[in-house]
Amino acid sequence: MSLYTASLPCCRDRFGEQACQSLRKAQPDQFEKRCLSDHDFSAIDCCAECRRYIEKNNIHPDSAKVVSKAPALCRDKHSVVFCRRFKNSGMGKFSCADAEFAVRVCRMACGYCNDELYSPENAPPLCTPIGAPNVTTDNQQAPFWFMNVTNPNIPQVWNSVIFKIYKVVENG
Repeated sequence: MSLYTASLPCCRDRFGEQACQSLRKAQPDQFEKRCLSDHDFSAIDCCAECRRYIEKNNIHPDSAKVVSKAPALCRDKHSVVFCRRFKNSGMGKFSCADAEFAVRVCRMACGYCNDELYSPENAPPLCTPIGAPNVTTDNQQAPFWFMNVTNPNIPQVWNSVIFKIYKVVENG
């Protein structure tokens, strides 16, 4: 049994970039609704496309409050016995540490019902593209909704975007 701390996976379009873009173009209202209210869709299935959509359309952070906390109905999709066994010894190559799989199978047992995991400040970074050097620094990827405008680790271009969002929130 390995110890782990639950954390959401890096942000990418697990449905595929083209599939997520097609969903956005074909059904923009449904796409927006799912980005702002469906945890699995916004954090796993079409994470990167949802982020781009929200940034491009200047959607107010208050509109995404639902996905800024753990799902209201946060439960395991399998039995208590199955999830206890999954948590303790995994299943083949999968375990609770494999967030993409664990959140869909044993969300509660694996610790993915914690509000802090979904808070904007803890948003996972964008995934490193396949084939790109795996270099990570504190300022490489700042979440689009991160509200701490005084953070020196956020690139300057992000500071101006964040400042605009902060002003909208501050002024209501």
